[in-house]
Amino acid sequence: MLNSGAVKGGNSTTTFKHQRIRNLPVGAATITDGFWSPKLEVLRNVTAHDVLNKFESDGALRNFDFVSEGKGGYHSGEPWFDGLIYETIRGISDILAVRRDEALDRRVDAIIEKVARAQRAVGDGYINTYTLLDRPNQRWGDNGGNLRWQHDVYNAGCLVEAGVHHYKATGKTTLLVVAVRFANHMSELMGPPPKRNIVPAHSLPEEALLKLHQLAVDEPELAGAMNVPFEAQAYLELVTFWIGNRGRFEDRPAWGEYAQDHKPVLEQDEAVGHAVRATLLYTGLTALHLATGQENYLETAKKLWDNIAYRKSHISGGVGAVHEEEKFGRDYELPDNGYLETCAAVGMGYFSWNLFLATGEGRYIDALENIVYNILLAGRSMNGHKYFYENPLVSNGGHNRWEWHSCPCCPPMIVKMLPELSAFIYACDEGGAFVNLYIEGEAGMEIGGMGVKLAQRTAYPWDGSVDLSVSPEREARFQVRLRIPGWCGKHVIRVNGEAAEYRVDNGYAVLERQWTPGDVIRLELDMPVDLIEAHPNVTTHANKVAIKRGPMLYCLESMDNERYAIKRGMAQYTRESLNKGKGLKRQLPERPAFETEFVKDFFDGAVIVRTQDADNDELLAIPYPYWNNRSRGAMNIWLQYEKPSGLEGWENRLYRKVPAGPDGSN
Repeated sequence: MLNSGAVKGGNSTTTFKHQRIRNLPVGAATITDGFWSPKLEVLRNVTAHDVLNKFESDGALRNFDFVSEGKGGYHSGEPWFDGLIYETIRGISDILAVRRDEALDRRVDAIIEKVARAQRAVGDGYINTYTLLDRPNQRWGDNGGNLRWQHDVYNAGCLVEAGVHHYKATGKTTLLVVAVRFANHMSELMGPPPKRNIVPAHSLPEEALLKLHQLAVDEPELAGAMNVPFEAQAYLELVTFWIGNRGRFEDRPAWGEYAQDHKPVLEQDEAVGHAVRATLLYTGLTALHLATGQENYLETAKKLWDNIAYRKSHISGGVGAVHEEEKFGRDYELPDNGYLETCAAVGMGYFSWNLFLATGEGRYIDALENIVYNILLAGRSMNGHKYFYENPLVSNGGHNRWEWHSCPCCPPMIVKMLPELSAFIYACDEGGAFVNLYIEGEAGMEIGGMGVKLAQRTAYPWDGSVDLSVSPEREARFQVRLRIPGWCGKHVIRVNGEAAEYRVDNGYAVLERQWTPGDVIRLELDMPVDLIEAHPNVTTHANKVAIKRGPMLYCLESMDNERYAIKRGMAQYTRESLNKGKGLKRQLPERPAFETEFVKDFFDGAVIVRTQDADNDELLAIPYPYWNNRSRGAMNIWLQYEKPSGLEGWENRLYRKVPAGPDGSN
C-alpha cells in the first residue's frame, strides 16, 4: 500500500493510506491542448468570478455578516447556500493550485474572513447561517426542526472539504481553522451513546472528513500552528459512525430511500433515492475503504456502482432519471427526457475515480471520461456563464441554460470538478504509470524512487492518435499502462516506430520494458462514427440508436436540421434536400454512411458528422455538450433504426455498438 505526504501549497489532492493506485497532485500535469486549455481558461477568467458574483448578488455572503453582527436578520437563499459557497471555494482552490491568480486569491480570502468572523461570533465552532438566522433554536433539527431541509451537516462537510483544499493549495490555514473547529464540534456531539445519533441527510461530509483525517495523519504539527485540537482518529471515527448508522433510527428521524437511509449501507446493493445524495454517499463509502483498507466497504461500493453503470446510467453518463425527488428510477428506467442533474453526474464521476484508486480498473475511468466530456461540459455554456441543472437527451426547444437559478447547486460542482481534470490524466503505483485520459501536456511522477516525465501530443477527442514520450531520469524497467477506452474496437501501439509487445489487463495495454529517456509510444485508437443501441430492457429506446465518435456523444439541433435551417449555421442545404417537415425524429437507413469534418471556427473547434436519413435527406450532428449554445431550438439524440436486438451478449453492458456502414461494421 502507498503512504501519502501532503505538500504545503500547490497540492490540493488527498492520497489515502490504503489506495492501490497513487493519484497525482492537481497541477502535476500541465494541459496545453486545443480542446481543454481554452475551456479551463474560461473557467478561471469567467465562471469562477461569475459564480461568486451571483452568490454575492443573492445576498448569500451577507448572511455571514448578519451572523457576525449578532443583530439577527433574514436569510437570503436556500439553507444549503453556505455549502455551495464552500464548494466554490474548494474549486477555486484547485484553480489556484494549478496557477496562482491574485484576483481570485483576494476574493476567496475576503469570503473566508466573513466566515471566520461569523464562526467566532457564535463561539462554539458551529456555523450554519440558515439555522442561526431563520431557526436559531433548531440546530441539527432539534425542537421541531428538519435536518434534511436545514443541511447543517452537509454545509459542515462542504466547509471541511474547502478548508482542506484551500490549505493544501495555498498553504494558508485561515479556512482550515474554521473547518477544524466545526469538525471538532461535530466529533464531540455525534457518535455512539452517550453521543447523539446524527447522520448526514445529504451526503458529502463523509469524504470531506476523511480528507481532514488524512491531513491530520500527514501533518499533525498543524495542531500547534492552528492552536486547535487536530485529531485524526476522531474524524475517522465520526465518518465510520455516519456510514455505520444509516438505517439505524434510534433517537432520530428516518430519512428513507430518498437519502439512502432505508437500511444499513453495507446491506444496500441498489442505487435508490436522490441521485446526488446517493453518488456522494457511495463516493464517501469508497473513500472509507481507501482510508481503512476494509474490504466490505469496497465490495458494497462496487455492487452499487455496477447497479448504476449497468442498469441506471444514460448514454451520456447522466444519472437520476426521475424528476420527482431528483432520484434514480427502476432498473432500465431511462427515458429520453430523464432529469439527469449535473450534480449527480459529477458525484458519479468522483465515485468512479475513487473506485479506480481502489482497484486500478479502466472501466471506472471509462465512466469518468464519459461524464467529463458529455455532462460536465454540457453543464456550462461555452461562454462560461450559463448553466444546465438538467441534461435531458431530447428537447422541444423549451430547455435552455439559465444565467442563474433559485437552487444554483450545479455551477459549484462544475467549478469543483473541472480544475481537477489534470489530476485524473495520470496515476502510478510501485510498478509504473497509468495513462487514463488522452490530453496534450506534460506530467512528472515518481516510480520506484525515480523521477519519470511523460509528455502527450494529441488532438483527442477529435483524433485518436496519441504520441507519448517517456523520459525517466535514467534507463530503467517499469510499466506504462495505456487505457484502451471501452468505445475503441481497434488500436495499434508502437514504440519508437516499431510494433510494441504488450498485454491487456483491466482495460489497460501494459507495456513493460527497459525505458530510455526520449522513448516515444504511438497509440492509434480507431475512431469511426458509431451507432449505439441500448439494452433491450430499456423500452424507451427500442429500435433507436445514438451517434458517438470516440468519447463524444452527438445530437441533432433544429437549427441545422429543420426547414428554417436553409442557408443558416453550418447546414447549407437546399430546400429540395431538406427534411420535409420531419423535424428531428428521423429514421436512419440500414447502413448509413457518415462524413466527418473538423470545423475550426465551431467555437474552439469541433468535429461535426453528416449523414442522410432513410429518405436521403441530410442530417447534421454536433457534439452533445455544444448544443444550446447557438440557438434555443430543439435537440434530439436518439434516431429510429430498425434493427432488432436480442438479449444475448449484454453482460455488464447497458449500451453497445451496432453494425453500420457499407461493410456492416463500425
